Amino acid sequence: MDLRQLKYFVKIVEQRSMSRASVELHVAQSALSAQIATLETRMRQKLLVRRSTGVFPTEAGQALYKHAVAILRQVERATHDVQRLGDAASGPASLGLPVVVEDLLALALFVAARAKLPQVKLHLLEGMSYLLREMVLQGRLDMTVTYQFEPSPGIVEHPLFTEMIYLVSPAKSGVKPGNKGTMPVTEVVQYPLVLSSPQTAMRRVVQAALAAENLTVEALAEIDSLKTLVDVVEQGHAHTVLPASALQRQLTASGGRSVVLTPLDLSRTVVLCTSEHLPLGLTATAVYELLEDVVQAALKEQRWMGIRPPSGPPSNSAKGTTAA
Repeated sequence: MDLRQLKYFVKIVEQRSMSRASVELHVAQSALSAQIATLETRMRQKLLVRRSTGVFPTEAGQALYKHAVAILRQVERATHDVQRLGDAASGPASLGLPVVVEDLLALALFVAARAKLPQVKLHLLEGMSYLLREMVLQGRLDMTVTYQFEPSPGIVEHPLFTEMIYLVSPAKSGVKPGNKGTMPVTEVVQYPLVLSSPQTAMRRVVQAALAAENLTVEALAEIDSLKTLVDVVEQGHAHTVLPASALQRQLTASGGRSVVLTPLDLSRTVVLCTSEHLPLGLTATAVYELLEDVVQAALKEQRWMGIRPPSGPPSNSAKGTTAA
């Protein structure tokens, strides 16, 4: 397979235009069209269709695009690694972070990378966990932090930590934990709830736990903004369910009382994911190992509330906490 043709094809798909791709690639449009025609002949499939709104991939083209992006990225990694062999880690490395763990990890990793990997250009991408996993599979991300929920073909998971999950309630709600310091997850259905949308990892964990007890939950609204979820609760409109990683400021705050955090008898494991088929380059491997070090140091120093190593007793859990 001709790498040049793959490069041209990817650029056309991303630009949605032959003319714009021609300008970006500094290649005559007629030559670009000829290369795509040769590629389609080799693939024995129509790969692109022209519409009034631009050029779009066919179903076969979409399949090829995913593979082409991964192939080109691997070639770039291989070239970089060979040329820089023996040098300090340098160049780009990308990591996906779901919204709820971004506050926990992003700044700490950035600071550590600047100190220990100064020649690495770190790309941190925020998004929903299922989309970030898909980007890793496609080779568009080196790795992503996500959650251990169900096996994903082609994904390798490395556990980072386990976190408690909390019912987040208005300060004047009067909600209290049970006798064991935690509330059964089945009790959350009695409260008016705002939750993230069904495709998010947090919602799926809650729904799975309730389904095991033959219960379902009806949300007043579905909100994927972490800030908005917390604002709704702080202003007394409803309750929500969030993990410890999203609540560190509330768990460690002192003074005012804006929300009540009640630990549920529910937790989840946060994992670092890579592709089974696309090995990390030297630079991405250095970032992978640095993230592990950052997490291990935080766990050892018990800097995070409600978060513990993937196995073993809680390191610093907060029970029935009222927080600012």
